[in-house]
Amino acid sequence: MKRPIIFILLLIIIGVLIGVSISYGTYYGINKTGSENFCVSCHEMDSVVMSYKDDVHGGKGELGASARCVDCHLPHDSLVNYIYTKATTGLAEVGVHFLGNLDEIDWQEKRYHRQFYVYDSGCLQCHGNVLDNTLSSSSKQAQKMHKHYKKLKGTKKEIKCASCHFDAGHKGLRNFLNYYKPEYSIYKDKMEEKKEEVQQKYKRYGVEVDEE
Repeated sequence: MKRPIIFILLLIIIGVLIGVSISYGTYYGINKTGSENFCVSCHEMDSVVMSYKDDVHGGKGELGASARCVDCHLPHDSLVNYIYTKATTGLAEVGVHFLGNLDEIDWQEKRYHRQFYVYDSGCLQCHGNVLDNTLSSSSKQAQKMHKHYKKLKGTKKEIKCASCHFDAGHKGLRNFLNYYKPEYSIYKDKMEEKKEEVQQKYKRYGVEVDEE
């Protein structure tokens, strides 16, 4: 009778150890690939990280608070949705980085579809008080719009935080993108000069940039 009990206990212990190892490995992987350093390690992200560092969400200014990329660009309504979205978008971006033509990425066009890359559940983790209009610093117009947002939430006419907060998290992104790929050829030489200027500026902030 003792052998079956010992065998069962061993199976339980082994199962617990395997479960803990898998859980820790998953936790470590999610956190490691959710850091800013990991997200901006691709050179096509130079303009994005510069505009992030120039924004209050990137820690700039006295009221600046450094939000992580995953705080805004992944859903926070459930752990399952968070992991699923992280895995699918991550694999897609890795594929584009190694197999796609990076020069063909139209970042300016993507700015107009920002609501698909910024999740309200992330915004509301820090700014949940806007739904109750308890933010004393909000103007009357802001309170009116937040009330309108709350009214439409869950309907077919639902709007997103990024629908109105165009450059939230990436101040002046359009300008930074132009330094690398000018929208108008007439500005190309000027943009090249500006590109070198901002690269030197952000090197001092500890931001690694691609100078090619």
